[in-house]
Amino acid sequence: MEEAQLDILSRQCDTLIALCHVAREKQRAILSGAIDDLLELVAQEERLAESLQQNEEERAGLPGGSLTLQEMEEQYPGSRLLEKGREMARLCLELQEINKANEQLLATALAYVDFSLRALMGDGDEKGTYSGGGPKGGAWLDTRA
Repeated sequence: MEEAQLDILSRQCDTLIALCHVAREKQRAILSGAIDDLLELVAQEERLAESLQQNEEERAGLPGGSLTLQEMEEQYPGSRLLEKGREMARLCLELQEINKANEQLLATALAYVDFSLRALMGDGDEKGTYSGGGPKGGAWLDTRA
């Protein structure tokens, strides 16, 4: 039983390491504005998340597979299973931090796009750079030469 859980936890840790790598690559794509790369990374992230979910469901189906880290400490003190559980918890926190930073980068990028659009189009009654209004009288070019 413990070996099967250890195998699944090892696979989950490998998947979390891959997810952290993808999340860091997403940061680079966000910062460089590489939208195509970002879309590819999101698809890759979805596949890894599905794999992680499948492993978790498999682990939960094992006897004692739904143990929390605290319960593992009580039942398997000093075991490889506990070490792997701690590694998985550390990787989850690392991924959470990277995702939080990515969320902030995206929020900043969206705020910049919003600001740029407002500057170009105008806000409400104000006329922006491209508000569509021409000179009064309808003539852009003085043809009297």
